[in-house]
Amino acid sequence: MTLNSAPAWRIAGLYFEACNCALVCPCYSTQPPTYGFCEGNCAWHVQHGHFGATALDGLNVIMVQRCDGFMRETHWQCWFYIDDRATPEQFDALTGIFSLRVGGHLAKTFSKLWEVRRVEPAAIAMKLDGWQHRATVLGRLGLAVGLLKPEAGPTLCRVPNTPGVAALAEEDWFDDGAMQFDHRGKNALTTTFAYHSDQ
Repeated sequence: MTLNSAPAWRIAGLYFEACNCALVCPCYSTQPPTYGFCEGNCAWHVQHGHFGATALDGLNVIMVQRCDGFMRETHWQCWFYIDDRATPEQFDALTGIFSLRVGGHLAKTFSKLWEVRRVEPAAIAMKLDGWQHRATVLGRLGLAVGLLKPEAGPTLCRVPNTPGVAALAEEDWFDDGAMQFDHRGKNALTTTFAYHSDQ
């Protein structure tokens, strides 16, 4: 599927991420990553969405990313996992959106940065509770936004124009055999998203 053959689409919902940077991640204020590189997990839960006549409500997407430099100037390596509850039509729709092939907000923002290495289905377990969210791909990936020091409380932030809550990652790990990381206790964020086609 390409930009010219794609129908009008729109998705909106909850987004959360964690990375190896110190809280609050410098990229939120257009600064280079804390340690010179960035890697971590990013998760989207589509509360409401459609791709033409195909409904996308309730589906999940996870991106594992690695960027060896300033994220606004350096290519990101991206691996995507799409909810295995998706029908073939839903899988194709979400693949088109997140691989940037069908244009829209994500493509305008990231087409010169994201290098999509792989897109595959996965059994994604997701628990959403206020601003504390958790996503798991059994045996491969864990992402949990929470507090390691509850007395500190979350920090309100903007990323860059959407209100969010910056906290700490209770989990942020990945292991597919070829790539491994574990950044628990580092930066994490919960916010919302709304993306749509150019039509």
